[in-house]
Amino acid sequence: MNSKQLFVFTVSAALPGGSFAHSFGEPYQLPMPYWMYIFAAVAALVLSFIVLAFVIGNDHAKRGPRRWPAPLLKPRGWTRRLKTLCAAVFFLCFVLSVITGFLGSIDPYRNFNMTFFWVIFGLGAPYLTLLIGNWYSQVNPWATLTQLINRVIKGFDTGRLSYPAGLSYWPAVLLYVALIGLELFGHIRPFSLSVLLVAYTAINLVAVWLIGANAWFRYGELFSVMFRLWAKCAPVAWERHEDNRIRVVFRLPFTGLIGQRIEHISLLVFLLFMLSSTAYDGLRETKVWFQIFWQDPFNLLTPLLGEPPIRAYVWLRPWYVAFESLCLVLSPFLYLLLFWAFLWLGKRLTRSRHTLKELSLRFGFSLLPIAIVYHVTHYYTLLLNQGVKIRALISDPFGWGWDLFGTTYTARIPLLPDMGFVWNSQTVLILLGHVASVYLAHVEALTVFRSPRQATLSQLPMLGLMVLFTGAGLWILAQPLQG
Repeated sequence: MNSKQLFVFTVSAALPGGSFAHSFGEPYQLPMPYWMYIFAAVAALVLSFIVLAFVIGNDHAKRGPRRWPAPLLKPRGWTRRLKTLCAAVFFLCFVLSVITGFLGSIDPYRNFNMTFFWVIFGLGAPYLTLLIGNWYSQVNPWATLTQLINRVIKGFDTGRLSYPAGLSYWPAVLLYVALIGLELFGHIRPFSLSVLLVAYTAINLVAVWLIGANAWFRYGELFSVMFRLWAKCAPVAWERHEDNRIRVVFRLPFTGLIGQRIEHISLLVFLLFMLSSTAYDGLRETKVWFQIFWQDPFNLLTPLLGEPPIRAYVWLRPWYVAFESLCLVLSPFLYLLLFWAFLWLGKRLTRSRHTLKELSLRFGFSLLPIAIVYHVTHYYTLLLNQGVKIRALISDPFGWGWDLFGTTYTARIPLLPDMGFVWNSQTVLILLGHVASVYLAHVEALTVFRSPRQATLSQLPMLGLMVLFTGAGLWILAQPLQG
């Protein structure tokens, strides 16, 4: 399923008479040249860095983020029943997704499972987490299945082996890369999606049986890891106290990352893959990316083939998919090398004795807002376009012409936002995400380095990294699609 093709908002700055954009196939002319957007975004980012350097001091860093805790809540019978009901409904939605994929229509737009898994769960669920915190931990369908099996097979979820400390989050990284690779290159359809869900369920059950539910759902189950990262950016946190009482804590968005340290390099790679896979998904759909391989502008393949690569499209296509797959796998490690390079520059400027690994783990969470806003800007229009159609698919989940709730034909109208709004919102979101990252990195620097001057000096290379990410993000959005 190639989601970006459904909604991407594209711009071409090279056309005479101004910049033009395309969203949902309709032309749109930007109110000012594209380069002015880039200049304004970078200028705002630099200005925010200067303001933060003067306004945010050691006292602010020591004080920590502002929090507004609510009174402690004691779980009651109706709250437990509500949690059980929500977990049951969510679990049944995944069961329905598997069944409809095996028995329903092969049309991905008429089958419930494609829209539910890729759009509602894959996009809507993280965005909901960004608003209300980690609700997924309470309704995880694979944890629900584990609990059901544990009622029949006592001790099923206790594990037989100790989880290797060195393995850490690498299983989640591997599963995440595999999932995105299948989404981009696997030509997933309803039937194959059901096979994928069954296979992923089997992996979860075997892992729980081997190492226990607690270890697996902390380190290995990719959605548990992903939703915990999204929840760190939410303005709401749920804290469990003694005797199972819960406190709801309100805070400013992204401030939950202040003072947080990435516990293992594998979690940093997972975070960077959130960023790199989204950027890569956008890049690989552009005309520029297509031309690099098929038109061979650097004349690397043509001498070897004896003709331009585009003329050998049929037999070169598998090699092109392998090339793209390799780029996807390498993307988080390329971002990691880039991150290390800029941290190394800051280390040299400040003559810090901190190791590069220690600095990367301490500053790693400052990149999370960028990963979040990249995801939102690239995919939120798909949620508006295809996600709303879940109302119709609930009435006809198999695509057999049912109309169980009277919404099959009346709830298929997509929400198509104004194209000017799409571009401007994408620009603003990318800028805000990078400003948040600059703020988080500066606050962390004040706790790492000895003086505000040294902290500011250490962040000059990081500012360069943020400027690079801002420009790259807007540039990708501005490229025309291939074909």
